[in-house]
Amino acid sequence: MSQAPGKLERRARALLRAYPAEYRHGRAEEIIGTLLEASPPGRSYPATREAWSLIAGGRHARAARNRRPGAKANVRLALLLGISIYLSFYFVPFAGSALGFVPGSGASWLTDTTLAAGAAVALAPWLGSRAATAGLAFSAGVLVAYGDLRGSHGGAATMSVAELLIVMTAFAALSGGSVRLPRSWLWLPGAFPLALVAGRLLSTLRAPGPALDWSVVVLDALLLLAVVVVCWLVTDARPAFALCLAVLLQAVTTTLPELAYGDYFLIDHLEFFLVVFAIVLPILLPAAWLLLRRQKTPGPPPYPEP
Repeated sequence: MSQAPGKLERRARALLRAYPAEYRHGRAEEIIGTLLEASPPGRSYPATREAWSLIAGGRHARAARNRRPGAKANVRLALLLGISIYLSFYFVPFAGSALGFVPGSGASWLTDTTLAAGAAVALAPWLGSRAATAGLAFSAGVLVAYGDLRGSHGGAATMSVAELLIVMTAFAALSGGSVRLPRSWLWLPGAFPLALVAGRLLSTLRAPGPALDWSVVVLDALLLLAVVVVCWLVTDARPAFALCLAVLLQAVTTTLPELAYGDYFLIDHLEFFLVVFAIVLPILLPAAWLLLRRQKTPGPPPYPEP
């Protein structure tokens, strides 16, 4: 019996983690004290109603915190994250070549340097410096242009490079600002390279057989990201909006050069586009509605100090 209050308090504190850290800092002791006083003697678990109330309150507190920067700042952050995810996806073939997913390919100075520059520019917005983002984007763009155009003079390759440079220019223009990208988003653009590394390790550990296709590994990572951001909608619509933007950018920038220069490959890539729109449309519409609808109501005042 003497251990019951200790167990109840520990479990209540675990549920209290549904609230943001800054909210817990100001109100945790008050909430825990109220819950302990209201619980009958001998109880070691919070009542179902109280547990649900803590979880629901935490969800509302996190949603309110995410609204606080305002509509303009939140749209800018969502666009930045979307382009960052797109750039991470764009440089996946370089990672696939470096890791040996593509037969006959391998590490080279150009592949390794372009991959490093691509990773740096995808993560640059977290530095909070527009100049740094612009410099890294310029370096990565030059390396991609050199690699794509040195052996090809086709219009499709030129248009593809031009698209990348336009996206990177917008990326640099959106970076900076007083509101930075949350660190909790940092893993999102890293999901595709991490999936490739995991796939490479799996290929070396499993029994001899057909090699893993890097595109299948990346598609699995995309589906996993879609599940995560859909769950994230309960507190934050920005990651879902960003992922849909990244997927749409990838689809458009891949399709336009091929269509413009006569390589009609839509039938060969029909499965990819079906997956793209099966992911994008059900997520983008509610994400866009939540992102814009929630901004119409002002956020609550800052969390009270203890």
